[in-house]
Amino acid sequence: MSISGAGASGPEAFASARLRPLKQRIRSGESLSGCFAFLPSPAAVEILALAGFDFVIIDLEHAPKNWEVVEQMIRAAQLHKLPALVRVPEISLPWMLGALEMGAEGLVLPMLNGVAQVREALDAMLYPPQGRRGTCTQTRAAAYGAMRGGFARHAATQNERLVLMGLVETREGLGAMADLLALDPGLDLVSVGRSDLASSIGHPGQADHPEVMRATHAVLQQVNQHPVSSCRSAMVVYTPADAATWRPDGCRVFIAPSESGLLLDAGAAWVHGARSVEAGQH
Repeated sequence: MSISGAGASGPEAFASARLRPLKQRIRSGESLSGCFAFLPSPAAVEILALAGFDFVIIDLEHAPKNWEVVEQMIRAAQLHKLPALVRVPEISLPWMLGALEMGAEGLVLPMLNGVAQVREALDAMLYPPQGRRGTCTQTRAAAYGAMRGGFARHAATQNERLVLMGLVETREGLGAMADLLALDPGLDLVSVGRSDLASSIGHPGQADHPEVMRATHAVLQQVNQHPVSSCRSAMVVYTPADAATWRPDGCRVFIAPSESGLLLDAGAAWVHGARSVEAGQH
């Protein structure tokens, strides 16, 4: 079940709950559930939509995919009104613009170290005058030219809807938080990548090290208690119960690490249950 608790269950109910723009739902402080999509599979994205997730993050950093697969995954998400963000492997124009022109509803930036990277992403995401995104009326995001006559309205809508999420995963990122939150426009979501952060601050392989946990709590509190910023926090959780660790910091957006992990956990639980029944018959 989705942590967000969408009320009435079923595909129609989930799709209806997702009709409001994701950016608006984030800013209103709504409880949301997302999931990373590691498998190069549009079908997996459809299943996540039918399961009731509020958004999906198509991963290109740790699970590379070709552009054709990414486009099909975005198309599958849109079929079910599931907002699809893309985690790019690096903060560079070709990766960011490629995802956006295919119709991604936003970007997830890895290894965020400072404001220069956020400004670079905003320039790629937003059409002038807010950014420097190139104007092309023939992309999938612009309906292959069908919006040519109303492109100005399309550009304005894109500028209002697109979501930008940053992953703080280094010592430099921790030190830049005050400047990152002062940006306007700026980030919509901030999350802490505890595994990479652990390595960066001298505790490789120890995501639960006390220093890592203190730093993570501090970032979430800084985000959610900021007097001006509209940015909100998000956290990757391995089980729904793990959300209880971060809710007191004001976090309301929780992300499953991957659909492949969910499949592995569900499969292992099924096998264990079946073997337990068999063992009980002897």
